[in-house]
Amino acid sequence: MQNDFGYWLAQLLILVFYLMTVLIYFRARNEYIGGKIGAAINLILVFLVVLFISDGVDYFLKSMIDVEQDVVLILKILLRLVAMCVLFFGGLRFFAKKPVAAAVFQKAVMLDGQSHSTPAPPAGGSAVDSGSEKRAAVRSLPTIGRYEILGQIGRGAMGLVYKGRDPKLNRLTAIKTIRFSDAFDEDKIDSIKHHFYREAEVVAKLSHPHIVTVYDVGEDLDLSYLAMEYLEGESLEKYTQPDQLLPERTLLNIAVQVCAALEYAHQNGIIHRDIKPANIMLLKNGQVKVTDFGIARATTSTKTRTGIIKGTPYYMSPEQAQGKTVNGQSDIFSLGIVLYQMLTGRLPFEGDNMAAIMYQITSVEPEPLIRVRPDLNRGTLLILNHALEKDPAKRYQSAGRMKQHLEQLARRMDAVAGE
Repeated sequence: MQNDFGYWLAQLLILVFYLMTVLIYFRARNEYIGGKIGAAINLILVFLVVLFISDGVDYFLKSMIDVEQDVVLILKILLRLVAMCVLFFGGLRFFAKKPVAAAVFQKAVMLDGQSHSTPAPPAGGSAVDSGSEKRAAVRSLPTIGRYEILGQIGRGAMGLVYKGRDPKLNRLTAIKTIRFSDAFDEDKIDSIKHHFYREAEVVAKLSHPHIVTVYDVGEDLDLSYLAMEYLEGESLEKYTQPDQLLPERTLLNIAVQVCAALEYAHQNGIIHRDIKPANIMLLKNGQVKVTDFGIARATTSTKTRTGIIKGTPYYMSPEQAQGKTVNGQSDIFSLGIVLYQMLTGRLPFEGDNMAAIMYQITSVEPEPLIRVRPDLNRGTLLILNHALEKDPAKRYQSAGRMKQHLEQLARRMDAVAGE
């Protein structure tokens, strides 16, 4: 009787252990959705389930069916071997890409270390020595694909942006890097990459004076990259600060150029989906270039491993925030938000979290621009209000139409200024 009590007590403790494990599993799974950590948690759970079945053999076969002890022992050994195989072979996937990951890390360190400094020639060196060292320095430049990296010029949402040189064409380029493995679940990376490369090929065919030209797209280890036109200028982010606001007339000129870029892209079946100040470049000569068409379409409608939809929430359209199908009018709404911010120095829709921002965009009207900037031209107010209509049916039906109104307003303002 005492032996039976000890046996059932052991079984009860084992059951409590498995119940605690399941509770911990579900708690950890909510914290680590997707990615390698999530996959490891799922693998360990499968391992424990097989062990649980193995421990249950005693009860179901011996106590209930009265199977011989030797048969029970053999089944328990086989099940434990299965559990070990699940853990071993399932765990191999976490080590299969280790050399690649190490190589990528080494490349990233090399890029970071050499993008901020250039080796200086030793004191007292001759002109010949200096020239030799310069040639050696060029040969030792880090590379991504075939492009030599000259320095880091920015940081995007999904990677770094470098100034590079195409040695074949001796042409400066901007290299935007993207590491999908850092943001998306492993089982979705291949499809996202395929989508990204396909969209990049389409965008590369666009040829417009206000859209950044994409020269090349490729992959170096698990680092994807876009080689683009190198621009001498800065993004509009600088001019969203209250003490850096641009004149109204200058903003109209910028808006006209952005509308021209959007009109051309929309006519070619491409929606940007992530219009924001960081994706609009103002060059030194006053020309405007819109960037990141390919990246936006490939990633903004895809959930990351943390379950968050990528994209910039402050600049989303109501239909985009609601997960509906978007068209060119979504880009027009986002442009309206950009212009509102650049005219006032603040965003029309704000919140402490994603849900609050989404609610503002879909349900709350922004503070009337006339209260914030009563000095603005009435035409500017009307155009902006039309662009920020929450109902797409009431909004500008095309970027081309918005461009026409902006151009008409600009001509009237120039005529008044010239009188």
